[in-house]
Amino acid sequence: MRKITVNILICIFIIHIVYTSNFLIIGGSGALKEIDPKFGDAPKIDGYINRSVNEWHNATKVNTYLYTNLSNPVNGLLINLWVMQSELDLYISIQFELDIYPNEFVGILISESVSEDEDKFEFDDFEDDDFEDAKIVQFSDLGGGNEKVEYEDNYISDAIFKEDPKSNGNGTAVVDEKKHTYEFIMPVNNSDEKRDIFLDFGEGYAFKIVHGEYDGNSYKDSIDRSSIVIIYIQYLPPPPPIDPIELIVRILLIISFSALGALYGFYIYKVVLLKKKVERVKG
Repeated sequence: MRKITVNILICIFIIHIVYTSNFLIIGGSGALKEIDPKFGDAPKIDGYINRSVNEWHNATKVNTYLYTNLSNPVNGLLINLWVMQSELDLYISIQFELDIYPNEFVGILISESVSEDEDKFEFDDFEDDDFEDAKIVQFSDLGGGNEKVEYEDNYISDAIFKEDPKSNGNGTAVVDEKKHTYEFIMPVNNSDEKRDIFLDFGEGYAFKIVHGEYDGNSYKDSIDRSSIVIIYIQYLPPPPPIDPIELIVRILLIISFSALGALYGFYIYKVVLLKKKVERVKG
């Protein structure tokens, strides 16, 4: 009897663990990744990752998924998402493996700053209208022999993507068989285009990553899969402290050059007085 009771308790415990795990997975499937970029040396935006010079080495690196339906985020496309800041720029690299689309594009849509009061952001917290800025890398004839890749800086109005009067940032991509590498750069705390989202220090923004094949008419209708992450723009790191010896050397140099300048000024003054004296004698 005791053995039967123990077996029943074990079964109940296993069922509870399985049920709870499934519930947590379902309940947390829509939670967004929140990213704090690290600072590092600026990478070259060329679609290639140069590992010999540790390019992108300091980036904050996460794995996430692009979904065909954010309301039901399942069976997504796995992407490597790298985010980094360098001086007054934000760098983003997106990598994934997929069959080639001749007119493939990857876009980064950006919202206004988001509230810090949220404990956890979810996909349902954002509508299409929340995203007003779009950075797009667009291929044409990918794999067809006349391949071309272009960067577009757009703003979004009534779900229509329109070209900015002045393009900010840059982006490009390289597709090698099934391996796709997209790279973007966008300014931080520095934009004179009013239609761009101004990425300010200390603020968080929703970044919607979209992928699809452009149909020639509408980017909105060409999006096949997407995802959203929250990126918090970091303040510039403080300058490194000055070494005391270096500080003393700098002060001595300033004093020395100031003294030399004063002596040179005095010398010029004496020359001018002497010249005037000579002119009076001659006169």
